[in-house]
Amino acid sequence: MGSANEAGRDVKGSPKLPEGTWSAEGRVMNVEPLAVVVIGTLISITCLHFIYDHVCGFSRRTANDVFPFLVKLDMEALYGTFHPDPEKRFRESLSPREFKRIQWKRIHLAIHYCNQIVNNAHVFLTWTRYERKQTWLADYPGIKKTAHDLRIACLQSSLSAFVIKSRLRWWLVRMALVPFAPPPSFATLLKHGSWDMITFYERVKALAEIFSLSYGDEYHEKLMQAL
Repeated sequence: MGSANEAGRDVKGSPKLPEGTWSAEGRVMNVEPLAVVVIGTLISITCLHFIYDHVCGFSRRTANDVFPFLVKLDMEALYGTFHPDPEKRFRESLSPREFKRIQWKRIHLAIHYCNQIVNNAHVFLTWTRYERKQTWLADYPGIKKTAHDLRIACLQSSLSAFVIKSRLRWWLVRMALVPFAPPPSFATLLKHGSWDMITFYERVKALAEIFSLSYGDEYHEKLMQAL
């Protein structure tokens, strides 16, 4: 009994641990500066990106500056990459190690296709930004509406591709940091808008084809070959 009391007195008389070493409040306080640094860095990078685009970007993209900058995207391969059915076949026919290796490559391929969608959407977006300032569109309300719809579709496809690409990059980080975990499934991307992204891009292509007809059959043919 006496020894227990002495132990209690020793604990009471011992110096306190500095706050933040073990307490939950201290841990939160220690994490907050790191979070501020990370958020501040991301904001700075985003601001620098917008400044770079404003200063060094393609400010006046005329009709002749469109098809040379387009990337030809294999739509069948795009559908196959994001469709969950091939993944089911790979999972059933391959060993877990081989399936993980194939999934890693598919994720990189999906990011590549997202970049191509963003590139082409940006080309058409800057084109419509230039054309809407031209006076000739005012005399053709139908073409003007097509240009407006094309601009909206470009913004939708770019935004959805950014969301999907962010998710895919997070998958790569998670697979690298937690190698023993099962690889992520492309089926889960459906609820994040992977099919919407493809649908938006299909609309971009259709509207760009219609808009290109206002420049004549020869221009329309060159644009379709580039896409």
